Amino acid sequence: MEAPAQNVATSAMAIYEGEPAIPPSQMALASAEPLIELSHVTKDYDSGAGVVRALRDVQLTVRRGEFVAIVGTSGSGKSTMMNILGCLDRPTHGYYRLAGLDVGGRTNDGRALVRNRLIGFIFQGFNLLPRTTAQENVELPLVYRGVPAKQRRDRAMAALKAVQLGDRGHHTPNQLSGGQQQRVAIARALVTDPPLLLADEPTGNLDTRTSLEVLSLLQRLNRDMGITICLVTHEQDIAACASRVITVRDGKVVSDVRQDKPVDAAAELAALPPPQVFAQTKDEEATLSPEALVKRRLGGKVPFAVFAMMLVGLLAGAVVGGMYNGIVLGQKVPWIVLLTAVLGESFVAARYGRRKLGKPLTSDQRVRLSLWYTLVTSGVLAPLLYWQVPTLPVQLLDHLDSFRAAGIAALVALVLATLVLLRYLLLSLFTPRPTPPPVPRSAATS
Repeated sequence: MEAPAQNVATSAMAIYEGEPAIPPSQMALASAEPLIELSHVTKDYDSGAGVVRALRDVQLTVRRGEFVAIVGTSGSGKSTMMNILGCLDRPTHGYYRLAGLDVGGRTNDGRALVRNRLIGFIFQGFNLLPRTTAQENVELPLVYRGVPAKQRRDRAMAALKAVQLGDRGHHTPNQLSGGQQQRVAIARALVTDPPLLLADEPTGNLDTRTSLEVLSLLQRLNRDMGITICLVTHEQDIAACASRVITVRDGKVVSDVRQDKPVDAAAELAALPPPQVFAQTKDEEATLSPEALVKRRLGGKVPFAVFAMMLVGLLAGAVVGGMYNGIVLGQKVPWIVLLTAVLGESFVAARYGRRKLGKPLTSDQRVRLSLWYTLVTSGVLAPLLYWQVPTLPVQLLDHLDSFRAAGIAALVALVLATLVLLRYLLLSLFTPRPTPPPVPRSAATS
């Protein structure tokens, strides 16, 4: 199309008449050489019931460094246009030139070579290999090109760093979020240094925030690296981020509008409210790295204050049990004091631990808390009992006289293990359950 030349002429006339001219960036794009040229392109399909004309006499020029959005409803012909632009299909009539090459008439192998050398693809469904790492997925186009292994790794890591995923190269797709998977797909498209990126509904499976993150990245690649981007979408708010919007209807280009001030996706992203952090579900655990999963399971160190509050709970429980004996029963029942003491220490430790850490104690934390508390209190209570009842060791030895030393050690270990298990079970009983994530009123997706 002759729109760029007309814009330059209009700008010159506007300057002469004192009217505002088009921005210098648009002037630079207008003077850039064409990267994509469609001349009278028509595409027909034989459906069996007749010929379906998907594209009708399309003329289009996209210059280097442009960010173009191709918009249209389902069946408008935008996907057919994308297939031709991506050398996945050939026009029935007309010519398609990419970087000066007539690719419309090339063979399948010839078009495959052009795709590998000149075009990077970004798909709605990511199209990542599920059992390979992000780095290996990014390396794949270089494998087809025959690039040596070390060079492939270096270029793949550089591409991942360009999309801010340099620390996620060893993760598989199921360990990444949707936005991260799309960024891996963008890195895979960038690794061959193509002059053209074709993005087919790249935000179709993403929420609003993640969509803006992807669009911000595409804008940065277009602005800072000068990569030409053609984005297919049916959403007007996504197209608003492009500097040029081409609308397709019934196989024809019905409008071609240049936007002097496209929406800045980074600014829109910054204006969004901070994301709410909900409790992670089992499905979300798949997005965590192995190191993060281990750290999450361990839960970190148990603060000393939790041990101290557990002892306070023990004393409080013993006092309650003693008062119950004296006031209600009028007699001393030792097992009641012991029961209330153990219940008190477990209740206080579980609740205080939740308050101190900001989240419930993990299973691993409960095990460590029960084990160390039992060992420490047993080591402290033994001398206290001996101080209060000096004849207690002699009485115990009389009862255990028939046991050998190994049997006594095993019995002590059994008692300690029972106390650890009892405390763990009581801590689990009193530990509050994680608060379930709230259900959003509406899912905002783009």
